[in-house]
Amino acid sequence: MKLGFDTTAFTKVSDITIPDVFFNRMKTGVKEFDMIFGDGILPGCSATVTAQAGCGKTTLLLQLLEALSNNDYSVGYSSGEENAFQLAYTCQRLGVKSVSVANETDIDTLAKAMDNLDVLVVDSFQALTTKTKMNSRELEKHAVSTLCKKAKDSECTLIFIMHLTKDGKLKGSTLVPHSVDVNVQIMHDKDSDDETSRIISTYKNRFGGCVDIEANLGYKGFTLSGKKKVERAKSKAGRKKDLETKILSLDPPNITERKVMESFGLTKGQTYVALRELVDSGKLKKYGRGKSAVWKKTNIVK
Repeated sequence: MKLGFDTTAFTKVSDITIPDVFFNRMKTGVKEFDMIFGDGILPGCSATVTAQAGCGKTTLLLQLLEALSNNDYSVGYSSGEENAFQLAYTCQRLGVKSVSVANETDIDTLAKAMDNLDVLVVDSFQALTTKTKMNSRELEKHAVSTLCKKAKDSECTLIFIMHLTKDGKLKGSTLVPHSVDVNVQIMHDKDSDDETSRIISTYKNRFGGCVDIEANLGYKGFTLSGKKKVERAKSKAGRKKDLETKILSLDPPNITERKVMESFGLTKGQTYVALRELVDSGKLKKYGRGKSAVWKKTNIVK
């Protein structure tokens, strides 16, 4: 999917020929996996999968790659977090047999490997390295520009695993989730008393719809329910700034996740992201955890 953004004259969309690749989605054979990416994975797209430790990022993506491999796609999982023996041990537990794994973090080496792959998972973005001396910000920009461009040039789908802190904040800047095409987050289902319950939430998708899917994480991996937790529609709150303003206008003293969801027709994933951004900007402060968590306005809000 060679999508170079060259300057063009204004052209009627009816006169633009859409490349065939947009209609040739990679299918996993597992409907829930396909739903996460919008009825299949678009060749050459880039994505992030984000979660706190223990939510199942590695497990989900190994199962996804195995399903793709079973459909004759060439897939790779490159890790800077676990060695090949640890990955092989995890794969044995999950029944994953056909995924190629490597311990590689060098950005240029991974870019070359993408020429021979249909899908590459990088675990994790924070573990990427380069032979050229750079500070962390420069390395982040280099990784995004090099690997996301390579994905489009080679039509190899690229998936970055991203880490969250214990406070639920993204490690590093927001450059990566803003640059890629699809953002997926795995969360504990706070509405369930079952510790294995998860919500797999697609909250950004340039090439398809967004969904929240119910799942359970067990010893053998994810069991996907086939049910959408919430069907996503366009938010009634409108654009991001409008949504922030409306959340902050809720009746004091406390703001709850449930109140935000019900007031503005949001999914759990959308609500999580909106509240987290308000906390990060200092406009709200979170108190408590799980179902009892509340958010209160700070004195920064005028």
